Amino acid sequence: MSREIVTLTSLRGLAALAVVLQHFSATAQLHAAASIPSLVPHGYLAVDLFFMLSGYIMCHSYLRQFQQRGLQAYGPFLLRRAIRLLPLNVFVVGLLLLMGLASTRLLGENIVYPAIDGLGDLLVNLFMVQGWGLGRNMNGPAWSVSAEFSAYILFPLLAGLAFNRRRWVRKGLLLVAGLGVWAVAARSPQYSLTAEDAVFGGLRCLAEFSVGMLAFRWQQSHTDQAARLQPDGVCIAVVLLFAALLPLRVDLLVCLMMPLLILALSENRGRVLHFMSRPAVYQLGLVSYSLYLMHNPFRPLALKLVQTWHPAPLSTPAALLFALLASLAIVPLAWLTYRGVELRCRRYLLRRWT
Repeated sequence: MSREIVTLTSLRGLAALAVVLQHFSATAQLHAAASIPSLVPHGYLAVDLFFMLSGYIMCHSYLRQFQQRGLQAYGPFLLRRAIRLLPLNVFVVGLLLLMGLASTRLLGENIVYPAIDGLGDLLVNLFMVQGWGLGRNMNGPAWSVSAEFSAYILFPLLAGLAFNRRRWVRKGLLLVAGLGVWAVAARSPQYSLTAEDAVFGGLRCLAEFSVGMLAFRWQQSHTDQAARLQPDGVCIAVVLLFAALLPLRVDLLVCLMMPLLILALSENRGRVLHFMSRPAVYQLGLVSYSLYLMHNPFRPLALKLVQTWHPAPLSTPAALLFALLASLAIVPLAWLTYRGVELRCRRYLLRRWT
């Protein structure tokens, strides 16, 4: 396995937290006296960053194995990805069932997850294929992880295109990926990247995953040009520009900046790396998958709790404070599931099956 890129691990954690903050902002709006701003405007774009990061990281971590072993590396690759993703997902689905049962008995209704259609939907969620249009999704954010799993299945094909010796093949992939992102955004009057269905959500994932792969390929073949992104001043400028684009709420512009952000952070060896290596930031990256997958079931419970404690609608400051505190409360929970479920299951299964 290749060395870990600490800055990108931490970036994944910050992106996961952005999703959580946006979701709890939407939850707080349901009990607010007036319209409140989101703590992270268009925080759902973190999902697009996940897709690009995944394409880049999969190349960084596994491409050499495919180059050395060919398709013999495919089975171990998929097994490692399944070991990485499925144990926590199975745990969360089981937790959803228990929480839904408790909610039904105590409140008379299941406020935790949408109604599912029997065993079929349950199996679809357990095996994380609900993002393929095969059933109803029990845990909203899990659709993107399911879609990403389809990118893992297609990884050898996409890698063959992204790292093809023929330039026109690589440019063709970039063109198709760019058109794919545009096609997803064009469905919205504001050109927003919000698709989560099997067709356009899947296209969103595969297109951006491919862009991440192409970014890695460019970095490997243009080392001198990529090195220009190393200085702190350049990296900080890229980060600030990316942050400045978010309030504009033009999703395509933000999306266009993501490959440059990933490359700049991966190249930096100075103050930015030092900041992103701080324990609080880095640990957020380590628990990012738990944070992302675990937070959604607790949104209706947090809302019910605050409605019980404070029946009157919240003022704007109080609603924003609720969104912030509820989001931060998920972090220690994510740390527990990371340590108790993710790490333990991963170590056990890797010892047993690899």
